[in-house]
Amino acid sequence: MKLSNVFYFKNIVDCYYPDENRPAADVQAVVSKVKEDIKKLPDEDFIEVIISCFIPDLYSGMGKCEKLFTKLTELMVGEWWRRMGGSYNLPTKKSGTEDVELIWTSISIVCDAKVFRLGRSQKAPNVKDFLKLASVRLWIDNLNDKYKRNKQVHTVIGGLVTYSSLHEWESDSEVYEECTNHATPVVMLPYEILALLLKYKERVQISQFIKLWNYSENCVKTSRRKDSYWSYISQFICKLLSLSADEYKAEIKQYHKEILLAAAEYRQIVQDTVDNVRDNISASLDKYSTLESLREYALHELERRDNAAGLDYLAHIDAFRSFRDQD
Repeated sequence: MKLSNVFYFKNIVDCYYPDENRPAADVQAVVSKVKEDIKKLPDEDFIEVIISCFIPDLYSGMGKCEKLFTKLTELMVGEWWRRMGGSYNLPTKKSGTEDVELIWTSISIVCDAKVFRLGRSQKAPNVKDFLKLASVRLWIDNLNDKYKRNKQVHTVIGGLVTYSSLHEWESDSEVYEECTNHATPVVMLPYEILALLLKYKERVQISQFIKLWNYSENCVKTSRRKDSYWSYISQFICKLLSLSADEYKAEIKQYHKEILLAAAEYRQIVQDTVDNVRDNISASLDKYSTLESLREYALHELERRDNAAGLDYLAHIDAFRSFRDQD
């Protein structure tokens, strides 16, 4: 794998934010530029970008870097759909709207493009953070209303959640029940399946691909069973791409190998940071030549860690809680 592909979005974000103290970038302007640049990538490189999509762990939560990275992930899913033969829309208004609208002729799919940190504390996200059927239903209804107001014959057929399978559920889960709901059909596809579809895009007719959302016609059973959901998805994809079950498994296995290589590169960034901090601590300790001076240093550092909140309160009391006539 090319590191330039593994860190494609990270390199862009880091260019605008060498540190988090930089002024906020114009996100829409950045997206517009990247939208044109990313079209120049060959499919082989773009596939590596897709399967290597993780928020760098050292980005602060809900900070400027994460916000821009997340928006670029949404662009990535739209670009994947464009390469498949469709078009897309990235809404600028976030309240009550999908991340990406995937469009083909008079049909749309509302997409929630998920991207996570590798170092998150759970194997899989909370189901309610991953998928809210009521929200997807709202997105669908809002889009259908918009097309109706514009007197356009257009139908939103369902939802799509894209994500990294390194954050997949280990066993049966409510998420599979939600993703087999006939009233609001939502398909969840990890990024390696998007990559596989793009690899064999010459075999894909979108008119056939969108039948994946025809849960009633395809006799999809609403169920919490993980194996039931993935049996449906894998059989449909195999038929769509004219792959045998063994060929499909081999392709996915190879993508998983490449995803782990990308994850190892992201992990190394964190490891390097940990090692640098450890080296700096070691160097600072070398300045203390006696046990007593080292004890004082340790006491100061541990108190700063364990008494952080209390020391802040004392500083604020001393700075602000006084009367001038008592000075």
